[in-house]
Amino acid sequence: MATKPVNRNNDLAAIHIAQKALGLSADDASALKLAITGQASSSKMTTAQRRQYLAHLSGLQARAARDRGEKPAYEPVRPMGQRSAADDQDDRWAKARALWHALAQAGHVHTDTDAALLAYVRRQAKVDAWRFLNTHQVNSVIEALKRWCRRAGVEVAHG
Repeated sequence: MATKPVNRNNDLAAIHIAQKALGLSADDASALKLAITGQASSSKMTTAQRRQYLAHLSGLQARAARDRGEKPAYEPVRPMGQRSAADDQDDRWAKARALWHALAQAGHVHTDTDAALLAYVRRQAKVDAWRFLNTHQVNSVIEALKRWCRRAGVEVAHG
C-alpha cells in the first residue's frame, strides 16, 4: 500500500510540470481538467483520470514541439483526438457546422458563422473551445442540434 501515495504524488507532480511547460494558467488548467476528466482538481481525480489527463497533456506537448519544428520528447502511442474549429479534418465539427448551417438556411439561426456555433457550444457544454470537449460533450452538442432540427422541421441527412 505504500506505493499508492507515491504513484499519486508522482502523477500530481507530472501534471503540474506538464501544465507549466504548456504555459497553462490555473483557470485554463482547471477548465481542461474538467473537460477531459470531469474533475477540475487533480487531487480529486482517480488514478485512471490522472493517467487520462497526463496522456492528453503529453499529446499537447508533442504537438507544441512539432509546431515549433522540434522533435517531441515523447510521442503518445495513440494519436490524441484534437478538436479545433480550424481543423477541417474533424468530422464531428463538420457535422455540427452542417447542422448549424441547415438551421440557418431555414431561418432558425440568425448568424451562420463558426463564432456563433462556438457560442452555442459554450452555452451547451460550458466549455470555451471545441477542442476541449470530450467525446460525451461532442455527442451531446450534436444531438442537441439534431433535436433542434427535428423540432424546427429542418431536414438533415442521417449519419
